[in-house]
This record gives sequence, structure tokens and C-alpha cells, in this order.
Amino acid sequence: MEKKSPLIIAAPLAGYTNLAYRRFLKKFGCDLVVSEMISDFALIYHNQETKKMTETSQDERPVALQLFGGSKESLLGGLQELQEIADYDYLDINLGCPVHKVIKNNAGSAWLDNSRKDELLDMMTELVKASKHPVTAKIRLGISKDTINVEQTCKILEKAGVEMITVHGRTRTQMYEGTSDYDYIKKAKESVKIKVIANGDINTLDKAIEVLNYTGCDGVALGRGILGNPFLITQIKKYYETGERLPLPTIEMQIEYLKEHFNLLMELKGEFHAVQEIRGISTHYLKGFSNVRDYKVRFSTIKEAKEFFKLCSLILKDEIIQRV
Repeated sequence: MEKKSPLIIAAPLAGYTNLAYRRFLKKFGCDLVVSEMISDFALIYHNQETKKMTETSQDERPVALQLFGGSKESLLGGLQELQEIADYDYLDINLGCPVHKVIKNNAGSAWLDNSRKDELLDMMTELVKASKHPVTAKIRLGISKDTINVEQTCKILEKAGVEMITVHGRTRTQMYEGTSDYDYIKKAKESVKIKVIANGDINTLDKAIEVLNYTGCDGVALGRGILGNPFLITQIKKYYETGERLPLPTIEMQIEYLKEHFNLLMELKGEFHAVQEIRGISTHYLKGFSNVRDYKVRFSTIKEAKEFFKLCSLILKDEIIQRV
């Protein structure tokens, strides 16, 4: 029996998932790309940097813009501004961010507190009514291992009219430590009729297959697992379309992907800012290869584009680099 192709979603990563990165990932076969978190108050107060975060392009569609905030009133206000200035396909509400500066404003995974379940239902219901686009949500398992309430949260979101839920398999207190708990993601999927997407620690084709088979989810959301490893999207897509297992990318392929990523960043931000950003990204493209430590260090200190491209050329000529 032929397996139904799962949805493959590029999950947002703060500091990475800008317009250039989303356009880049789309070429590998993503069904949906999601923006970095966008603050409701920053939209209300017309912050110019935040306005730039709402920019989209036709070659990344469909795209979801992810909104976060700590109250129904501020989220509705942010949504009103967003709908006036942005062109997008889905509204994604962040109910999962575990970072303290987000939590202290009652946003992100602070919404998962059991004491806020009625407030959560009211807020999400009103957002669904106000949104011109389908609404999705990103959640975690709960606040802590002692207060896991992911099934209840999913039922609340379904009742509110949310069309799809992405479940990250950790609690808020775990942050990004430990491992994802797919047992709870499986329970989340079984608790509702709407689409549920598995997220967390999916960084290989085999892991994606394992998680999809076990949880029964409708797709996977890939974040850190595709940073420097965008070909994983194509591997998953190809496997479910034809059954073929594409091999891991060569160093030549990885350098081409890195260069394309950098060129899109330069197009978006100009050389100076693109160079600053690619310093920390470059090393991710060298993961899984031996004899690259020196190149990682050198990438982290580049000052201009020509240094970047020179390093790329040197790597391609280096015959001792091998996949581990």
C-alpha cells in the first residue's frame, strides 16, 4: 500500500528564518514555510524592523506568518496591523516558545498553563474569527513534565477552529534540552481530527520515517534538523513519493547550497549584514565531514564576500575532506 506523502514544514528558527532562508528552503520541496516569531506589540507600534519581518515573496508561497503575544487584545491588535501590511497564506500562533523574555510577557508557552485554558479558548476563537487566513498553532507538551496537557490543549485549539497544530515534543522547562517525547505527540494526534504535525529532533530520513510511522502525524516540521542540511527535505519528499532513498549530499552539494543561501542573504540584506549572518551558519553545512575544523574557524572570521567565496573554493579543492 502506497504511503501518503506527509506535509513537510520548515519550522521557524529565531535569527535564521528570514525571507532569504525561506526562499532557499522552498526549493527543496517544503509544503509550507513559517516566518520567525513576530511580536503583536511591535506591529501595533509600527516597528520598522518588525515590518521587514512580515515581507514575503511569491516564490516562497504558501507561507505562514507566526504571531506571538500575551493577551487576546494585543494579539487581535497585532493581527489587524498584520492583515493591513502583509501578504501571506496562513496565520500561525506561537504557543510554544520557552524563552524567558517571551514567557514573562505571558506569551509563547505561557499560554499552556492549566490556569489559562479558558483564556486560551477565548483568545484563539476570536483570532480565528478575525483572521482572513486559516489559523494554525505551534505548541509544546505543557509547562513541565508534571503538568503535561498536550491533549487538552489540542482539543481546545480544535474547538477554537484552528486547522493544524504543530507539536514540539518537549515541555517549556526542558527548553531545548533532553529528547522529544513522541509518545505524547502520538496522543496529541489521536486526540483530535484536525492535522497534527510532529516536531523535535527530526534530523535524518530514518528519523522522519520512524516518527511518522509511530505517531501517525500528518507531517513533520523541521527546524534545527535542516539548518545546514536542507537536502533532508528532498530526501523525505522523494522517499514518500517513490520509495527511493536518496544518499546524503556530497561536500560539493553542500558548498553549492551554502553559496546559494549566502547569495540570497546578500540580495535581501546587502553584503555587510549577509557576511555577519553567514559566519555562524556556514559551520552547519560542514557537519558530518572530517578535516573541516580549520574551515569552520575561518568562516567565523570572514569580513567580506570575496573571503567567503575563496573559502568555498578551497574546500572544493581539498581532497582530504570526507563524509564521516
